[in-house]
Amino acid sequence: MASESAIDWGSLALDYQPNRYVHPVRIRDLELRNNLTLAPMAGFTNLAFRLIAKEVGGCGLVASEMVAALAPGARTNDKRFQFLTESVPDEKPIAMQIYGRDPGLCAATAQELEAQGADIIDLNCGCPVKKAKQAACGVALMKEPAQVGRIVAAIRAVTDKPVAVKMRLGFDAENRTMLEVAQAAIDNGADMLAVHARTGESKHGTAVDLSGLAEVKQLAGAMPVLANGSMDTAEAIRNAKDIAGADGYQIGRSACGDPWLFRNLIAELTGGEVHEPSLAERRALLERHYELIIRLFGEQRGTMIMRKYTFFYCQGLPGVRAFRAAFVKIKDRQDFDRVVGEFFGQLEDPTL
Repeated sequence: MASESAIDWGSLALDYQPNRYVHPVRIRDLELRNNLTLAPMAGFTNLAFRLIAKEVGGCGLVASEMVAALAPGARTNDKRFQFLTESVPDEKPIAMQIYGRDPGLCAATAQELEAQGADIIDLNCGCPVKKAKQAACGVALMKEPAQVGRIVAAIRAVTDKPVAVKMRLGFDAENRTMLEVAQAAIDNGADMLAVHARTGESKHGTAVDLSGLAEVKQLAGAMPVLANGSMDTAEAIRNAKDIAGADGYQIGRSACGDPWLFRNLIAELTGGEVHEPSLAERRALLERHYELIIRLFGEQRGTMIMRKYTFFYCQGLPGVRAFRAAFVKIKDRQDFDRVVGEFFGQLEDPTL
C-alpha cells in the first residue's frame, strides 16, 4: 500500500527539543525518535490507522493488532494474517504483537513477524477480555510468571530483534504479580516492558496505579519501561515520569479519538505550539483515512470498518449526533461521499 497524501501534515517529531518528558529512547539496537508510542489495539491498529498516527501525530513507534500464535502451516492462505502484518516503510519502526501461551508456537510466530518486517516482537500479557482469560492467554499469563519466562526465552532464541512484554499490574487486585512477571521477562531476555498500570479487572477510566508502575521500573533498572493507561494528557505523562520514572508512554484509545494527539502532547510537553485542526483538515484526514482503509480491505469491508473511526474526527462539532446516525449506515464510497459532504457542507469555517 502506498502512503502518499495530498496534504503535508508536517512532522513535529523532527522539530521538538528533547527534555525530561519527551526524548529519544533506545531499545536494544533500535532508537525511537521520541517516546510517545501507539499501543496495540485489536480492531483498530491496522496499517491504515498506523499510517495516520505516524504521519499526522508523529509518534515514535506504532504497533500492530495482536497476532495469534499458530503453527506456520496453519497460516496457509490466511488473509487475516496478511491484513494484520502488512507494513510499509513510512510507518516504521513497528512493533508486532503475539497473542498466545505456547513457547514453541510463540517462537515460530515471532519468526513470521520478523519476516513481515517487525522491528520489535511484543508478547501480549495484558488483554483482559473473557476469551483471552478462558484460553489462559493475555492477562491470564500474569498468573504464570514462569510461563511468561519460558515464552520470552523461546522468542529470544529465534530473533535478534528487541523483545517486549506488554503486561498489567496483575490478573486482578488480589493477584498483583507485576514484579514476578517483570523479573521472569528480564531474566529470559526481554528488552522492554510496557505496563498498563491497572489490574486485569479494572475498567478504562479507573485511576492508574503509578506506585505499581514505579515498582516495576525500579526492578527493571536501565531497561526501558513504557507507561500505559490513560496517558492522554500532559499531566498524566508528567506524573508517569515524575512519580514512576517511566521512560516512555503508550497511548491507545485516546489516539483513536484524536489523531493529532501525539503531536499536540509533544508540543505541550516541550513548549511548542498546540495544533487545533480546522474543519478542512478534519475532512481531509477523514477522507485520507477512508482511502487507506478501502485500499487495505476493499470497498465493501473497508467501508464497514471505517464506520467505527469516523465520528472521532468530528467530536464537538455541531450536528455530530445526526452525522454519526447517518454514518453507521453507509455501505460504499457513494454513501461515504454523500454523508461526509452533507455534514461538512452545513458547517461554516473560514479556512474552507
